[in-house]
Amino acid sequence: MTDTLRIAVPTEGEGGADAPRSAHFGHSGSFTLVDVADGAIVSVSVLENGPHDHGACGSIVDRLAAVGVGAVIAGGMGGGPRAGFAAAGIPVFFDADAPTPGAAVTAYLGGTQETFGDDHQCRGH
Repeated sequence: MTDTLRIAVPTEGEGGADAPRSAHFGHSGSFTLVDVADGAIVSVSVLENGPHDHGACGSIVDRLAAVGVGAVIAGGMGGGPRAGFAAAGIPVFFDADAPTPGAAVTAYLGGTQETFGDDHQCRGH
């Protein structure tokens, strides 16, 4: 049996593999969930993001974990969700260049993304 990894990518609007990526995790319109197995994308689904009220970033960490997300690719994320993913054992990878979730996941599969570090963290809250 092949293991499948579900990767969440923050996206604008309704999401999808070809949707524009959101530059900031908590303010995204949706999260595109990309399932990969054997080095290839096998399915894509979308989870709508709720309003960005106080604490919303923490609750979306719980929602993404509940639907089986095993990794996140983001171009911007605050310290709260970053700590939440670390506590949940879900790695976060940095990618500011890929224009779509499909391109971001393809880069991930190619091993070109780095782990999300302190220098990538948003501090504007």
